[in-house]
Amino acid sequence: MICSFTVSMDKTRNSCHCTTSPHTMSSGNETYASGSLPASIDAEDNLRQTFGEGIDNTSLVEPGSQHPVTSLSPFLPAEILGLILQPRWGRREDREAWKKIVSVLLSCSLVSRAWYHAARAVLYQDIRLSQVNSLRLLLCTVRERFGGHCPAHTLQFMYRSPHQRNQQQSKEYATLAGEIVACCPGLKYLAGECGSLCFTSNMSLPEYPYLRELKVSGQDLHLLAPLLSRLCNLKSFEVLQSHNGDDLLEHFSPPRFKLLTLSISQTELSPGLCKWLESSSQSIERLEVQEIGVSLGHLAKVIGGFVKKVHVKIVVDSIADSDSETISALYGFAGLRRLRVDGSKIDKERLLDLRSSLETFTFSEDVLSMRTVLTLLYANWQPSLQSLDVYRMPMSIYFSEEWIATAAEYRDELHNACAARGIQLNWLSPEE
Repeated sequence: MICSFTVSMDKTRNSCHCTTSPHTMSSGNETYASGSLPASIDAEDNLRQTFGEGIDNTSLVEPGSQHPVTSLSPFLPAEILGLILQPRWGRREDREAWKKIVSVLLSCSLVSRAWYHAARAVLYQDIRLSQVNSLRLLLCTVRERFGGHCPAHTLQFMYRSPHQRNQQQSKEYATLAGEIVACCPGLKYLAGECGSLCFTSNMSLPEYPYLRELKVSGQDLHLLAPLLSRLCNLKSFEVLQSHNGDDLLEHFSPPRFKLLTLSISQTELSPGLCKWLESSSQSIERLEVQEIGVSLGHLAKVIGGFVKKVHVKIVVDSIADSDSETISALYGFAGLRRLRVDGSKIDKERLLDLRSSLETFTFSEDVLSMRTVLTLLYANWQPSLQSLDVYRMPMSIYFSEEWIATAAEYRDELHNACAARGIQLNWLSPEE
């Protein structure tokens, strides 16, 4: 579940209160970020600030009343309470739906201390923060109300300035984000977009035994190095449009996790960075790359003998130079068994040079790709090939009748070519 997080300052009491809200916004002294529960039991004032004076007060009930939710016994086991309070809603519900969820959970928090903790656990499952003021208030609440330990399971940071972006505020945002992460040892998922994370060697970071997924974009990777060395069980690491401080990595210990999935897009990887990640990357089962050019060659020298599954993402209509360089670097993956290449123009000549013993090759269903694959099959490409997986085009109904007729001919020809070589041909839906 995702609930929006609202932190409001109570000037009269000189304290911080956290409430919830369905969307990220900012107004007056209130800042909406994403995902939590009131840091104090004084929820009614916070609800009025969050949703206005017109809120339905029937959702705020005193313990012992006959409200259909809060009239349940306050002494239920914590596991049962968690199941009761966990809403069965999707992540994309509308604003009104989320307001109802938040209202019910805040009402539940007034029943007893046990109900308060159960409701808070649900509301802290996912916190999304986009404004500097939101980070300041959350950090203040965590330190003053929770003793510096935030119970968040998911943190997602993306810096958005209400005015023209300035470097000083962006740096403050990244620093505060790092301090918040340092307060969340129970994290399971962390995302930092637009270079929104900053960790330094003098920060006191805990171990993160539950953090399995990490996603960053626009990130100075050397500012991430202190965190990576504290992750012991990371399984998925996604990097988009980032760059590395190769000369600074020598000051940090290499990470100890054993990755299963590594996804890198539009990011330059130096030989030094690849070497720094070597010990944590030898367990990779799936590698996804997009527009990283010769960087894949550097990575192949380190983990090429271990990776068995590679997905080359090509989202543009015509193949770019960096995509050709990426495909050329595939020769360095001696243990490659499964390969997927997206895009409508597969580089035939570079694939012919592939020396791996592929078992499965996956491509998109379009005329150009099917024609290229047929040429490869007739040239006895990859004798070890056992199956071809073809992703059907989701928008194919909008192509011309001529295209549809030509595609049908190529499908029949593919079927015959695969049958002749004993290769299984699978037609997959776009969702698979």
